[in-house]
Amino acid sequence: MMGKKIVILCSFLLLLIAGCSSQRQLVKDSENYFKKAINYFEDEKYSKAKNYFENIVDQYSGTEVAIDALYYLASCEYELNDFNNAKQSFKVYNRYSQNMIKLQSARFMICLCMFELTLEHPKDQSATYEALEQLQIFIEEYPGSKYDLEASQKIEELRNKLALKKYEIAKLYIKTDNFDSAKIYLDELLGQYYDTNYADDARVAYSIIYLITEGAESASEYLLNNKQKFTSESKYLEANDIIINSGKKIKIKKLYFLDYINKLL
Repeated sequence: MMGKKIVILCSFLLLLIAGCSSQRQLVKDSENYFKKAINYFEDEKYSKAKNYFENIVDQYSGTEVAIDALYYLASCEYELNDFNNAKQSFKVYNRYSQNMIKLQSARFMICLCMFELTLEHPKDQSATYEALEQLQIFIEEYPGSKYDLEASQKIEELRNKLALKKYEIAKLYIKTDNFDSAKIYLDELLGQYYDTNYADDARVAYSIIYLITEGAESASEYLLNNKQKFTSESKYLEANDIIINSGKKIKIKKLYFLDYINKLL
């Protein structure tokens, strides 16, 4: 009876040793595979590195090396301009990782993916608003981080895009004599995006609306009241020249406006 117990115990120990040995080999294999993937990544061979990292995530699911591989997989997808998948991969990484440094990096990369997924200003800007919101949240959550400057630059670009969208819509309304609607968009631009590259253009457009609808005196009054808000002196002077010269030889203000619209609007 005792001998039988010893045999069972020995068998169990052998299985345990074999299991531990197998586990160590598995870890060793995953680490070697990971090193190869990193080498490809550092050599900027992102497609090949991506395949390696995908295999690690699939074959060694739940391990620490698989979580690390997920971060680099997302980075490869980003470098390959696959921003949708990169965003999702970074999000999955954030759910499982406990690496605080890489978590911050992954959060910022999600913001960059969202930035890259925004469309040009003539198209729908829903993604732009979402990217802008996430970048602002990132700066609030990680004040003074090493990504702060780049995040601020991206925010500025997105705000300029949204300002341009409103400016272009206002221009269309001006061209079709729908001045009240144009004012709505110009007011939104000047209220929400007063510090963007298109704020001065909006003020010039406003002065031209006054010139067309109420005459040179009202236009001059508007321009003078907003003089200190102009960041570009040349834009202010150009708008002022239009108003000053509006009564010279050109009797139809509409014709006068069309002569300048391509230059200023």
